[in-house]
Amino acid sequence: MRYTRYENIVDNIQSTFYNIKRTIFFIIGSKNMKEHFEDLGSYLSLKDRAYQNIKFQIIIGTLKPGTRLPEEELSKAMNISRAPIREAFNRLEKEGFVTIIPRKGAAVAKITAQTIEDIFEIRESLESLAVKKSIGKISIEKLEKVGDGFKKFINKPTNAENCIQYLALDKKFHDLLSQNCGNKKLIELLANLRGQIHWLRNVSLKRITFAGSVKEHLAIIETLKKNDEELINKILLQHLERAKRSSLEEINSCSNISK
Repeated sequence: MRYTRYENIVDNIQSTFYNIKRTIFFIIGSKNMKEHFEDLGSYLSLKDRAYQNIKFQIIIGTLKPGTRLPEEELSKAMNISRAPIREAFNRLEKEGFVTIIPRKGAAVAKITAQTIEDIFEIRESLESLAVKKSIGKISIEKLEKVGDGFKKFINKPTNAENCIQYLALDKKFHDLLSQNCGNKKLIELLANLRGQIHWLRNVSLKRITFAGSVKEHLAIIETLKKNDEELINKILLQHLERAKRSSLEEINSCSNISK
């Protein structure tokens, strides 16, 4: 039996539920993945479930930039009505993940070089400020524990599953850098930006080995031990600049291939 393009989309969405559960488990650090996943479904509204599911699949690359998002097929895949899907689309459009075209429907937004430049410009400003305000208050013990986690990835291939787990660890690391800055609004702004950052990081990780990224994270930890504000900022900005460059190289490569 020959599948249509939309039937393939439904199959892809349904087949990723297992990976989604595993990744939610990894991110929240649960000892009982099933328990937390069921709890997640019980307290989230339908529109929030649709939003979280579609956003997550965009971030991990299951739904790639430019992919059409047919309401009817998505509602069947998630076993909900089309109304929560539309509400999720509106929210995701505001966040830059989805593009809605009148009379044509929604599609995953395309990542452009300008998008990357804009996001990293904001990230560099916010994260460097957060780290500056957190110096002396960041738990080195917790950072080193995350660092040990990074080391396990040095010789691993950058396949989809490893990238998802690595990005979860990366999130934990950067959260530790900012969570003690004493500015709740700054923490909130970084949290809101984190989804787009990981969307871009998931793209850029395909162009690098984990070893290079791990080395940079471990260098940040060693620098933080010295409480040298100028050096910390320098190493952090170098790390962010490299991440931006990797994302830009991937986007440029994809653009050249499509020409």
